[in-house]
Parts: sequence; C-alpha cells; structure tokens
Amino acid sequence: AHPKLRPVETLTDGIFLAGVCQGPKDIPDTVAQASGAAARACALLSHRRLELEPLYPEVREELCRGCGTCVEVCPYSAIELVEEERTVARVNEAVCKGCGLCASACLSSAIQPRGFRDDQILAAIKALSGGGE
Repeated sequence: AHPKLRPVETLTDGIFLAGVCQGPKDIPDTVAQASGAAARACALLSHRRLELEPLYPEVREELCRGCGTCVEVCPYSAIELVEEERTVARVNEAVCKGCGLCASACLSSAIQPRGFRDDQILAAIKALSGGGE
C-alpha cells in the first residue's frame, strides 16, 4: 500500500504496521500510527463476514504439470504445490488478489482466472471485431 495514502496497511489485507517496523520513528509518531493501525483492525473485525473478490484463478488439475512456475511468479504467495495422486497447484483464495500473473505464466494453461478464461476473452474479441456473424 502507498505509505502516504495508507500508512498502516500492507499489500496483504488484514496486516497492519505501526512503529519502527517501517523505519525509525519517535514516540508520538509511533503512538499515532499504532492508534491508526488499531482503528483499521477494529473496522475490519467489526464485520460479521468478510467479502472476497471472486476473481481468483481456478486450477484445472488434469492439465496441471506441477512445475511450480505459478508459485514462483505469484507476488502474494497465494499458490502452493500439493501432493495428492500427483503434484498440482492449489490457490489460497483468501490470499489471492486476482492479478493473473499465475495464469499468464502457466505453461500448460491449467490456471485460468474466473470470468477471464482464454475462451471467454477470445469470444469477446471475436464479437467486438464483427467476426461473430
């Protein structure tokens, strides 16, 4: 998160920073920042339910090669390789931000973002270009 616009927030939802973990600060700045972090945490915890964006990717396990490329490119560490019958990628939906890097890096096209699958995008392009007639 931008340090001037959201000084206590991080890129991971629900993780807030205050005090010297961001850099050297004096006591009044640290106390003010801690109050802001506590207020943000209270606002988050005041809801009975949290809504997540449904834009996380789906992994088609029958196509997944278990190569780990998606794990390496994910900036949010939202993907892990799991061993079941064979090694496949699994997406942690609570951590995923739907950026699509894993889908673009997947060598076997096993990962596709919900609502933005390749076939859906190609159909939209075809319709917009007049090729659907």
